[in-house]
Amino acid sequence: MPAPGVLRWDAIRWGLLQALLCVVLVPGLAATTGAAEAVTQVDYRIAPGALSPALQQWARQSGIALVFDARELADLRTSGVAGSLAPATALKQLVAGMPVNILQTPSGGFVVRRHAAPPDVVAQPVRRPPPPAPPKPVQVEMAPIHVTGSRLPRTSVQTTLPVTVIDREDILRSGYGTLFDLLRHLPGMNGHPPLSTSRSGDSLYLPVGAAATTSLDGMGPRATLFLVNGRRLPRYPMVSLEEGGLTDLGGIPLSFVERIELVRGGASAIYGADAMSGVVNIILRDQAEGPEATLQSGVSSRGDGDQYRLQAATGGVREGGDRWFAGVDLHRLQHVAGDQRDWHAETSLYPIGLILGNGDYYPATQCHPPLQREDDGCWFDNARPRSLQPASETLSGYLRYRHERGDGRYAYVEARASHNRQRFELGPTAVALNFNRGAILNVVLQEGGEVRPRVHATEGDISFGMGRERAGRSWDAGLSAQRSQVDLRTEGTVRSERLLDAARTLDFLPGFSTLPPGLAEELFPAIHNRGRTEQWQGWWGMQRTLMTLPGGAAQLATGIDLRRERWTSLPDPLLGKGELALGLPMEQRRLTRQSNAAYAELGLPLAPTLRLDVAARLDRDGGDTAFSPRAGLRWSPSPHWSFLLASGRGYRAPSIFERRRPPGYFGLYPLPASASLPPCARPLRGGGCAVEVEVVENDALKAETSRSHSLAASWTPNDAFSLSLTHNIVELRNEILALQPSDALWNPGTWELDEQGRLRDLRLSFDNIGRTTSRNWVLRGEYRVDAGRNGQWLFSLDALKQQELRRDRSHGESVDLRGHATPANAGILNVQWQNPFWDIALRGNRVGRTRAWLAGEACTQEQHDQRLCMNPAQLRWNLHLARRLSPRVIAALDVHNLLDTRPVNHLVGSGGQMPGLDDPLGRYYLLTLQFR
Repeated sequence: MPAPGVLRWDAIRWGLLQALLCVVLVPGLAATTGAAEAVTQVDYRIAPGALSPALQQWARQSGIALVFDARELADLRTSGVAGSLAPATALKQLVAGMPVNILQTPSGGFVVRRHAAPPDVVAQPVRRPPPPAPPKPVQVEMAPIHVTGSRLPRTSVQTTLPVTVIDREDILRSGYGTLFDLLRHLPGMNGHPPLSTSRSGDSLYLPVGAAATTSLDGMGPRATLFLVNGRRLPRYPMVSLEEGGLTDLGGIPLSFVERIELVRGGASAIYGADAMSGVVNIILRDQAEGPEATLQSGVSSRGDGDQYRLQAATGGVREGGDRWFAGVDLHRLQHVAGDQRDWHAETSLYPIGLILGNGDYYPATQCHPPLQREDDGCWFDNARPRSLQPASETLSGYLRYRHERGDGRYAYVEARASHNRQRFELGPTAVALNFNRGAILNVVLQEGGEVRPRVHATEGDISFGMGRERAGRSWDAGLSAQRSQVDLRTEGTVRSERLLDAARTLDFLPGFSTLPPGLAEELFPAIHNRGRTEQWQGWWGMQRTLMTLPGGAAQLATGIDLRRERWTSLPDPLLGKGELALGLPMEQRRLTRQSNAAYAELGLPLAPTLRLDVAARLDRDGGDTAFSPRAGLRWSPSPHWSFLLASGRGYRAPSIFERRRPPGYFGLYPLPASASLPPCARPLRGGGCAVEVEVVENDALKAETSRSHSLAASWTPNDAFSLSLTHNIVELRNEILALQPSDALWNPGTWELDEQGRLRDLRLSFDNIGRTTSRNWVLRGEYRVDAGRNGQWLFSLDALKQQELRRDRSHGESVDLRGHATPANAGILNVQWQNPFWDIALRGNRVGRTRAWLAGEACTQEQHDQRLCMNPAQLRWNLHLARRLSPRVIAALDVHNLLDTRPVNHLVGSGGQMPGLDDPLGRYYLLTLQFR
């Protein structure tokens, strides 16, 4: 992780593409050491070897924040440390004789930086006595090191929540081009790509935008909270009827990301609403080491799916300690049509033509591609016309400046903006027209052309903050304003009533007659939907040391959070009138919601080996009030073993986006005869009742609540090997689910009675009728092998087993969700070799078998007969090759899906793939050139 230093501006003469940071040794390090000597000594056992893992082991054994850039220390080796020493003394021995500087932050952490080397010389390990101390430098003042899941300054080895950190080295080595791709490949993370979320509304042909988002452990996007630098991202303005308010990740390029911190389990006691299954905190960069640029180009092995990236940034540290970063990023993706892969097809085709009530079938005579003419009729494969990858162009910019005012005081400003354009195809509209006597006309309206959504999304975020960091007491406060706007233009929609009129009068019978001139504009209009969200956030927090306990200083964090949201929805007038086929009527809306909260967190080091954290938060979110407590315990009986236990409660209030209608087109629905129902207005022969079903909104929705528990054990026998096992349990209660017609048997609230008290209609809405439980095991391991001058090897494993994922509905059967959209098993195996010039990594991404039928249903007999009830496990290999060409230039080649493994999904309607889980493009090559 890059850390601040003092920028020598005369280094600019060495080249425009690189400015070197130079930090000189802090004078009076003996005084720093002397202050640290008061700390209880630690029994260090750090073996000789590469410096970077040795520093990591020092931080783990010390429990003290340590910041360094592993890339600039890659060729340095240490003779190790053994014995009972004060932390500062042990750190000095680790880096003795090396060209590095040490700084101590006001919060007690340390920064290790390498001396700047001449631009044409590759620095080698120094094995001679250290040079005399140079003149006194300017002390760099840093904010405390925070880890997601806590308001207290601490490192990941001190936290009492299971935290996964993906640092910048891992991000660069992954080879992924977008934040969405990086996250969706993590075990236990579900991907929701733009092509999937665009169809998660009330129709496959009336999209709801194109957000790219992810969620944890099968609990859905609503239960995962996304933060940027600890602040909530604004909601995507277009609302998914199935998923509710989404969080779009498309406007955050990876080139701006410093690290990603992921917490599994509830964290509402820290962050409030939505943090029920987990939190993803995206930490953006706060400085660059002078000018830098990145050129990136990619293409699939089939010559399509091109992507291009141009990134430029600069930044550094000024003489007074001010840190700054400024960057721009342009990323383009080429459209890939659905018919570019043979596997992208449906196993069950849709018959096009007239089907009479007695079952007779008359195929359409106008059967042109993409329709398929067969001997037994005219058929439609609705997967082939759907895009595999949207065309996308994203321009992003980010600026951060932090001013050090001295004596621990600071102020900062952040500004981030992005503009994204997407275009994709959903194929022509397919509808069924009902005529008298049960006759149905299945048609594909090719005359209206492809349904082509075009999405323009703009996002902006500006924040101001200030604070003061002193030993034992600090505070911070700030304000932020965020805005997200989406314009969605869709061609190829259909006016339903006008189409029915034309079919009844035989002016135009789709599939059997030619469209008359002049009728196309009436039947197939283009529509324009707009949405906008605005969010204002304010915060004030304080951290202070309370007292000294046997294990160290007790810490307290308290503060308040304020938030205000505004949502504006401007649907096309045709949608407002309910005139479009396959579309629910939508109204113009301007809604505002305000929330505020107070929190407190207490860190208690009860003993040198035992730490207790307790936290609580009181939220007033719109009309809902929630109290969210949490407790965590970390026990380290020895330097090699550590155990963690955490438990908490969370909540999610129905947001301003989610008091809405569920998707559904039921029309007349036959209810079985039941004594629990009132008399029927439309009795059926043989018993039962025919009811007209409509979907409505529910203003009485209550907040969802959750309980979460985590139990973890980690073993670190030496500085080369670590292993951890975590068991996570999340139980979501009062879950908001859509009511079904069968729920009328127990829910009188769905009944609509006539004047005689007879059941005439059903009114279905979303309601708090669900309960979902997730249990999983997470295994993480790492083993380093030091090969001396030949570099070092790293073997790592990140695996997840979904033990249970079950949803219970009120008065209904339990539904097993495991193995459907969420695989029961997933894992990543990584093998890496690195020396000062080469960085080579091979990553295997395995996803276990999945079920080829919908949750709550059963595999069809036809699939049973063909043995297509289970989708096979997938193993995809990615290769990363990086070569340092000079101190300023690094070239990298990434090959994704090295063996060109093709997606396989037998689920009807899937198009042969699992969206967000499979890689539809096959083998893919990505070439990157970095200049510093």
